[in-house]
Amino acid sequence: MALSQRLTTALSSVVAPRLVPQAARAFTTAGDSYTPAGGDAVVEVVAGTTRHAVVTVVRLR
Repeated sequence: MALSQRLTTALSSVVAPRLVPQAARAFTTAGDSYTPAGGDAVVEVVAGTTRHAVVTVVRLR
């Protein structure tokens, strides 16, 4: 699992219909909360090299 940065409005409008949010909130090891989601979306990402291992979503495939 990896967390992405916030999606752009355009990409979010394409990805959101393909995701199924889970009922409960989850927390990273650093304590940040997020909403887990499942679905059949496949996205192209660029993996960052920072110590926080953040990925940037490029596009939906």
